[in-house]
Amino acid sequence: MRTTIVLIFTLFLAFGAFLIDARKTQSGAAERRQSNVVEKRNSYHGKATWFIPSLHGGSMGACWEYEADEEYVVAMNSVQYGDMTKKSGWCFKKVRIYHGNKHVDAIVKDACPECKYGDLDLTPPVFKALGDLDTGILQINWHEI
Repeated sequence: MRTTIVLIFTLFLAFGAFLIDARKTQSGAAERRQSNVVEKRNSYHGKATWFIPSLHGGSMGACWEYEADEEYVVAMNSVQYGDMTKKSGWCFKKVRIYHGNKHVDAIVKDACPECKYGDLDLTPPVFKALGDLDTGILQINWHEI
């Protein structure tokens, strides 16, 4: 009799462990499915111009960090940047910029006082990745990454 009770109890524990493991597997699969969902991003469009930090405003950007002329740097338009006397929430965020079938990634380290909402001012290497410097202005779409 005692053997029967121990056997039933052991089966009961084994079945309980199986159910817990199955539940973990299902919840893990649900988490994996959810993480594969593409996150909706805010996209912006505007014009891209280019600047040379050492010649146009100095090598210290609005985010209070040195920016070299050959760095992949973006100057955010003043509307989205916010108070130009302070470090913006945009500072040091990475953005992906598109023009036609080309795209490039760069970091926000500066502000562009004359740029309108959606516009970005790019250092030469960023602009060249999208088009020719002689063009001067490009239509762009961009988002934070």
